Amino acid sequence: MEEDVAIVTVFFTSDLHLGSEGMAKWRRFPDVATHDEAILSNINLRVHPDDDLWLVGDLCKPNRASVRAMRESIRCRHVHLIVGNHDKRSVLETLVREEKLFEGVEYYAELGKVSKQGYKLCVSHYPMLDWNRAVYGAYMLHGHIHSLPAEGEHAVASGLPCVVEAMEGSPLGGSDGGMGMEGYNQRCRDLGIRRFDVGVDANGYAPVSVEEIMAYLPSSPTGRELLGTP
Repeated sequence: MEEDVAIVTVFFTSDLHLGSEGMAKWRRFPDVATHDEAILSNINLRVHPDDDLWLVGDLCKPNRASVRAMRESIRCRHVHLIVGNHDKRSVLETLVREEKLFEGVEYYAELGKVSKQGYKLCVSHYPMLDWNRAVYGAYMLHGHIHSLPAEGEHAVASGLPCVVEAMEGSPLGGSDGGMGMEGYNQRCRDLGIRRFDVGVDANGYAPVSVEEIMAYLPSSPTGRELLGTP
């Protein structure tokens, strides 16, 4: 009798900024504790222990105690790190090397093989104008810009039972550019660009899976043919 094989899902999230009073205020949470509880609860609601979780930068206060506390609050066993501008790579590398808390630490990563997984992902904290194999259907996943869903648009991770939600009202900030830009992911989709902000602000304060991202962004039949996939 064959044993059931667990299906592993790959998830991405970014710009948690745990412990930041400024971010909790900008996101309209009543306090830091409520802010952190919402983000960590949503990770544990979506991501199973055997899944892969990529944290794409700007995680928490850049010291060992804060990073360790964040890791202990996440039930997923396979957590990968991309360094953001508010992180310290030396601290993260030390926790990987000495305590094996994460799978690894990178500034940039490429995941997947189209002929095997059906996708290729280029992952960086910062958005790129162009990326490896972009013309053949590769996706660019990033954070950093704190974009927001377009008005009236639901987060890609729709139906998520968020344990704690932000207070009413949109986050503070400009809608046309910079922090709080609205509709960025939708614009990329409408323009046929396979680039996606995985940050919590754009995605209901929750991680998104590679399948959800691929379903949201445009596909490229020509790219699939060139890469030898159906």
